[in-house]
Amino acid sequence: MNKPAAYISLKRNKTSSYQIRQFAITIDDTVVGKIRSGETKQFKVPSGAHAIGVKIDLYKSQPLQIELKPEQTLDLECGDRSPESIKEAFTLKGIEKSLNSLIKPKQYLYVQPVGHSASQLTPHKPKPRVKPPQEAQTVRKSCTVFISYRRDDSREITGRICDRLNSEFGKQAIFRDVDSIPAGVDFRKHINKTIDQCSMLVAIIGDKWLDAKNRKGERRLDLPNDHLRVEIETALKKEVPVIPVLVKNGVMPDEEELPEGLKPLAYRNAIPIPEEPFFHNGVDLLIKEMSKGFSPSKPARQSNRNAFCIYCGNEIMPGNKFCIQCGKPV
Repeated sequence: MNKPAAYISLKRNKTSSYQIRQFAITIDDTVVGKIRSGETKQFKVPSGAHAIGVKIDLYKSQPLQIELKPEQTLDLECGDRSPESIKEAFTLKGIEKSLNSLIKPKQYLYVQPVGHSASQLTPHKPKPRVKPPQEAQTVRKSCTVFISYRRDDSREITGRICDRLNSEFGKQAIFRDVDSIPAGVDFRKHINKTIDQCSMLVAIIGDKWLDAKNRKGERRLDLPNDHLRVEIETALKKEVPVIPVLVKNGVMPDEEELPEGLKPLAYRNAIPIPEEPFFHNGVDLLIKEMSKGFSPSKPARQSNRNAFCIYCGNEIMPGNKFCIQCGKPV
């Protein structure tokens, strides 16, 4: 039997930041819509316990835990803690708010009840977390991601991608760079051991990835001791899923362009991540694909989130396989 309905009215307060950008609204960890500065959105939800939040880029509000009664209408407001006006931005209070956005990112966005709704709000107390059995802990620990990239090819953009992945999956789940290899350790053995514990490898491919050379003029991919070649070959041999990610106009190499151990890479489906302003749309697609590897036993959660073409930014209607603006496949 379906639960009786309740209603949520959410208003976004105006500030000096993100004037023309929209916040994503989440209800129970699912994006249900977007809201502009000064706009009010209303939602019909089942009565009972819910978690309401907003997010933009790397910022996420602490979810507001609520308990809605049947037919109850709850008035909420959301916003960011930046200066409310350009004038305030140059005051001591405004400077303090701007610094807090960097020092306390988890407190930058907020969702809170308004006026009389605060007295009507029945706080929802989540059940205490039960420590999972040792076996379950081991499975979660093994769900890590190995980031393979070449510094001269894609160091800066790889850093931006890793920031998003750290925020989404947790810093401990991301293994990036040979900098993580202890000094004095055979990097081949260390890479082999690390990939044994990984659920996937993400290969960042830029415009210099294929033809990068050493000081002697030798192509690095042709050298058996090239760390990038060792990383990807090891993952392919162990049948660890490899996701090629194309950045900075990088293209997928053909089979004949790769050494023997890397040839299977040419048949992996790649995810392109374009430059701004569509960078985050590309990373969203990467996170969606990676999430399948983190929860292989659970069906993919359906989302009401709007899709956007990562090539031109045009909104893609549900069910469309091609962008009607530029004709690229979704």
